[in-house]
Amino acid sequence: MVRVLALLCAFGAASADPAGPSRFEISITKNGFEPGSITVPAKTPVTLVFTRKTEATCTKTIVVTVADGKTIERELPLDKAVEIAATFPKAGKLGYACTMNMNKGTIIVQ
Repeated sequence: MVRVLALLCAFGAASADPAGPSRFEISITKNGFEPGSITVPAKTPVTLVFTRKTEATCTKTIVVTVADGKTIERELPLDKAVEIAATFPKAGKLGYACTMNMNKGTIIVQ
């Protein structure tokens, strides 16, 4: 069991610790956001971890929509993980994008 949990953590899967927030790893590459869509639970703390892996992108700042009109914005230094803790209050579709809104990803809240 311990080995399975270690493997899940090593491959960036959501946290296996039910007491802690779920983690979602999102990379910014020359292809955009990878993955381009994530599914998160409503009313539950989660951590979105963004890592910019290329200079060839306009996504040097991330804007995450967490509720109607409410956003969180963070700079994305190259090759450094940036954690954003959030709780999404209700089910629906939200998103994350660069500040120019050209590169986009989807957050499906269930």
